[in-house]
Amino acid sequence: MMRWSMVLLLLFTACSVPSLEELQGERPLACDAQHPCGAGQVCVFGACQESPCGSTTPTVAYADADGDGFAAVDAPSRVFCGAVPAGYSTTLGDCDDARAEAYPGAPELCNGLDDNCDGQIETGVVNKVWYLDKDRDGFGLNGPGTEACDPPSELHVEVTGDCNDARADIHPNAVEACNGVDDNCDGRADELFTEGPGALGTACTEFCNGTYACNDAQTGTVCVGTPPTPLYADADNDGEGEKDSAPVGELCPGAPLPSMMAANTLDCDDADPGTNTQATEVCDGLDNDCDGQVDEEMSCGSLKRVVDPVLAGGNWRTVAVHPSGYPVWVAGLGGRLAVKMDATSAFVSHSGDTTTRCGPAGNTLDWHAAWVNPNNSYVIVVGEDGWMGEHNGGSCFTTEVSLPGTSDYFSSVVGIGSPAQVFVVTSLGHLYEWTAQTTRHDSPGRYWGLHAFGQDALYAVGSTGESSPLTPMVGLYTRSIIWGTPSVQNLQGTAGYNGGLRAVWAADATLIYAVGDGGLVVKGSGQSRDWERVLPPSGPAVNYVSVAVPPGTETAYVMGNDGNRGRLHRLTPHGWAKAPAFTPSAPNAPLRDIAMTSSSNFWIVGDDGNVYHFPEP
Repeated sequence: MMRWSMVLLLLFTACSVPSLEELQGERPLACDAQHPCGAGQVCVFGACQESPCGSTTPTVAYADADGDGFAAVDAPSRVFCGAVPAGYSTTLGDCDDARAEAYPGAPELCNGLDDNCDGQIETGVVNKVWYLDKDRDGFGLNGPGTEACDPPSELHVEVTGDCNDARADIHPNAVEACNGVDDNCDGRADELFTEGPGALGTACTEFCNGTYACNDAQTGTVCVGTPPTPLYADADNDGEGEKDSAPVGELCPGAPLPSMMAANTLDCDDADPGTNTQATEVCDGLDNDCDGQVDEEMSCGSLKRVVDPVLAGGNWRTVAVHPSGYPVWVAGLGGRLAVKMDATSAFVSHSGDTTTRCGPAGNTLDWHAAWVNPNNSYVIVVGEDGWMGEHNGGSCFTTEVSLPGTSDYFSSVVGIGSPAQVFVVTSLGHLYEWTAQTTRHDSPGRYWGLHAFGQDALYAVGSTGESSPLTPMVGLYTRSIIWGTPSVQNLQGTAGYNGGLRAVWAADATLIYAVGDGGLVVKGSGQSRDWERVLPPSGPAVNYVSVAVPPGTETAYVMGNDGNRGRLHRLTPHGWAKAPAFTPSAPNAPLRDIAMTSSSNFWIVGDDGNVYHFPEP
């Protein structure tokens, strides 16, 4: 009765028909689909009533909250005389009028709800596919999934696309790294690094056979390959580079080693091919095997001052040694002359105040040069005012040559052949041949040094002119039958130089050294008139006064003066090498001359009684 009363009330309200109370005086006829009401009536809940819509058939509709065409069974209803408006439905049966997806006959979804209002949950079509996500990166592994309304496990997700489900850093949203892996699952690996400068696999030059590969951070590329071997300068070409030197090149595996380069820094003296870690230590005052020790386990002595009363106070200008090592003659200013006949004897004086002197009694002649005749061990001394003497150790034969200049003197002497032919030069540029008779060979300039090469070549060195500025000069005397005029050599690199050459030594046919003032060194060859200058070692300018080359070598021992301090230098064809050190230190006095029979036996003389010998106990 309640529903009937509500419907009547709505009908009466909507259509302005009589109220239920007004109709109660009449008994309504029963009606249904088989028993329709008569004209002008309407069947309302099984009873025929007068239609509130006149001749128009009224429509009963129910509130449809979700607009899916179905109203809930308990939804409010209304009678409409025309079309049913939106929000109402003439069909009941909606089991959830708050969801448009839920109504009778709706497709059943995997949502845990009764979508088709049949009183059952999820009996319809399954529309979810689940993918296994072992690495928990939010993306399931590519491939067939599992159809189910709910995930089969906590490792299943609805998103696919993972190309490697064992690594959480590989998935479609990942940033591509340079690692040879397809990080973002686009079917390509390292695609960001395959083009442009430094592209993967392209050649690079930082390494031998280098190519660009991924760097350790995987953010770009880097050149990889076999590291080249650093190369170091090997000036003496002995297979070892200078110790503590910087690399000057590189070598790739299989490439030939360039000349004058080494793959190590083992050499402690790269100007001397006889000094390296493979060399044998010899008695020469040098560290031949680069072990940091000099003449170790050899007990050969050192470069040390000779203490002898005969030598004290002498301003010694020259020293001459027989090729066998003895006798050793020293001569100097004021008539000083002395000899040491063998290794065990002391020096014996033959100065001007002795009976065995050279020259007149009590003489103070300045001797400037000496030469020992290898044939008989006699010494030839020359010096002041054209005086010459030949001393045999017991007596002296002397002669005086009249020189043309008032201040002229013999400055150097050398002998050649057997019997010996003796040659001397003067400070005013004259060459004298002293054989059976004295012959003079004039030339311009001044001569300070003389040396012979073979029987038919003499090198005389000095300077042109007699006053500053001086130009260094080398004159070559040769003979076929007689000695001719000197051939002046071309000294390259000496333009503008002011000074003279003081000593010369012909090591062999291809190497002649000449040394002089202000660090001047030139070297030449018997095959050419063109000589080249050798730059001095670093440091203060040194006046070079003497040079000697041990027989059978190309290493020059050069005597120089740094102010009043004597210095010994050593020059090889490869550069300035280390020299034996004075013990305990270099003398604080000018040194004047050096003579040697080998690198294991040499003598040095100078002012203030300084006479040094290597090796001296």
